[in-house]
Amino acid sequence: MNTVVRRQVIVIGGGLSGLYAALHLKEAGRSVAVLEARDRVGGLTLSPHSPTLGRRVDLGGQWVSKFHKRIYGLIRRYDVPVRKQFADGARICIHEDKTFRGPMGTIPGMSEADWAAYTQAFDTLYGVFDALPANPWEGELAARLDQMTYQSWVCEILPPGMARNALLRLPGAYYGVMPEEVSALELIQKLRGCGGPRFMSDVETGGMSEHLWGSQGVSEGMAADLDGDVFLGSAARRVEWSDKSVAVETDGGRFEAEKVIFACSPAMVQQIGFAPALPAARRLLHQRFPNGRNSKAVAVYDRPFWREKGLNGHVISTSGALTAALDISGAEPGHGVMIALFSGKAALHVDPLDEAGRRRAVLAVLAQALGPEAQTPLEFHMQVWADEQWSGGASSPFLVPGQLTQYGAALRAPAGPIHWAGTHMATEFRGYMEGALAAGEAAARQVLTALAH
Repeated sequence: MNTVVRRQVIVIGGGLSGLYAALHLKEAGRSVAVLEARDRVGGLTLSPHSPTLGRRVDLGGQWVSKFHKRIYGLIRRYDVPVRKQFADGARICIHEDKTFRGPMGTIPGMSEADWAAYTQAFDTLYGVFDALPANPWEGELAARLDQMTYQSWVCEILPPGMARNALLRLPGAYYGVMPEEVSALELIQKLRGCGGPRFMSDVETGGMSEHLWGSQGVSEGMAADLDGDVFLGSAARRVEWSDKSVAVETDGGRFEAEKVIFACSPAMVQQIGFAPALPAARRLLHQRFPNGRNSKAVAVYDRPFWREKGLNGHVISTSGALTAALDISGAEPGHGVMIALFSGKAALHVDPLDEAGRRRAVLAVLAQALGPEAQTPLEFHMQVWADEQWSGGASSPFLVPGQLTQYGAALRAPAGPIHWAGTHMATEFRGYMEGALAAGEAAARQVLTALAH
């Protein structure tokens, strides 16, 4: 490799978190280089063009709330279209071979007794939120909650039935993880940091209140503002580091700097060689910080036919048929657009299939919920993120039991010149686009402080 690029800071990962960190650094007068392994920016936002619609659709992150201040600032800055989530009409719940309809804010088909148990369990969950300190690994509940899985915790507070199944949906719905995989403390503190599941599922002002049309445009806007400091097709292969400097070897050349920010998942960091090796505690942490599974499909129809049946297109399942489906057509007349999410347990039904099998499986679930018209879309797109070489799964890696209490205090601590970003490093809105930006901003501030000393 003959090319050597020198900057003050290298950022590895050209998704929202890495680009936002780089933008902060550049606007603070520091020189940066963003290394992205893919041939595009955007990370876990991906917005292909739809010939039928004449605009972009989204196969990755998409939902925002007005409470997400950073992403909203960038939406305005780069003029990315945003729409109110359509929610007029009844929602559908799939439970095994049955479908039930009911109003938003309920779980259709749930008995009064199950609903009472479910709402009581939610109150218990929010009570744990209140009991946890700012650093959840320091609280009185920490050791017990971190030693058990989220599934074990739910099974303690709810008997078998639809209410238990509904509460066990949360890890898959929001983080792509199976409830038996994740630490109860880890999952509960993630939910708390996002405002809790009531806010996260709120279609009025909360985490599902609005969605973008072409979320990748936010990253593309930041990359344009970085003006030549983004290097695509530059997978980091080896990192040489000391307390005062760092060098990154890529497929296209060598990059040297004073600091580096990793804005990618721990699973991706594990694929890179380090000389010297990262500290043992950091390596062990990364081994216990895996990705879950997220897959997303977009189906385009000639019209939103489900609205004619009094349905709003919002579909959930308590038996794992899918994670959720939503109508993202917009309120104005025109084509109907449904997205379907398969994460955690639900992803296991579709991910192993071939392309044709995935399409059949997705459309079969939509047809069960919305009617046979769902079987014949004009256009179909699908992204299985676990198959993506430079993503490796869901958007927010999770800690397995026993790790948050062990590594929590050092989770965001730098290793020499090496700093950490990515939505999994966020203390607020973790797993959201807003969380990615928050973590990128925090890493940039950390680096600016270090460079000033």
